[in-house]
Amino acid sequence: MFIDIHTHLSQYTDDEIPLIVKRWRESGVELVVSSGTTIEDSIKSIELANKYPDIVAGIGLHPSDLTDNWKNDLLELKNMLDENISMISEIGLDYQDFSPNKKVQIRVFEEQIQIAIDNDLPIVFHTRFSMEDSYNVLENFKDHMHGGAVHYFDGNYEEAKKMINLGFKISFAKTLLRNNYLKEVAKKLSIDDIVIETDSYPQYFKKNRERWTEPKDVVLVAKELASIKNLSVELVGERTKENFKSFIKT
Repeated sequence: MFIDIHTHLSQYTDDEIPLIVKRWRESGVELVVSSGTTIEDSIKSIELANKYPDIVAGIGLHPSDLTDNWKNDLLELKNMLDENISMISEIGLDYQDFSPNKKVQIRVFEEQIQIAIDNDLPIVFHTRFSMEDSYNVLENFKDHMHGGAVHYFDGNYEEAKKMINLGFKISFAKTLLRNNYLKEVAKKLSIDDIVIETDSYPQYFKKNRERWTEPKDVVLVAKELASIKNLSVELVGERTKENFKSFIKT
């Protein structure tokens, strides 16, 4: 019933993956996207998608993981493209103090958007302290893109509507459970414009392994969304699934 549109499954150890998969299947999660952040990460996402029928792969270069080798990495990314790739993700802009040069980030973001366009693929992208620049970059491609989503959305209603008008869905994660301003955004948006995710990755900073976020927890996001919008959780699961399927290539 539920789809987790953004995770970092490829960063878990090989021995953990089968148990994580088992837990999400038991929770009613039917499909999970494993998104790449580097070349190596993207390769592992493809391997996971080939091994498990309920995993699909995204490949991409995360803005925070860019190196001086980014031009060669873009070439490698292009060489990886085949029928096993469902989206270009995770890409975008990240303007933290320690992030790579902004001009380089924008160039790589633009290049990956073009890769997606050339291969009829959607994008799922990251915007940290960079919503305006992200929008301006995307607007330049607005007549050619194949949809996708703003991952881990943390902006306001006006920013959400601008992204929706470019053809993107708004993806909410577990921050929806605790941030009142996000609840207000979700309340104002149509359910037809929303998808859900966990952005799960190994959370070694949490001493209790059972408290790590996993794809199974996308159900918690669906339940919160159902409460906010006064809908059944079953309907939220079905509608967000259809919203995802409106842009995904499987």
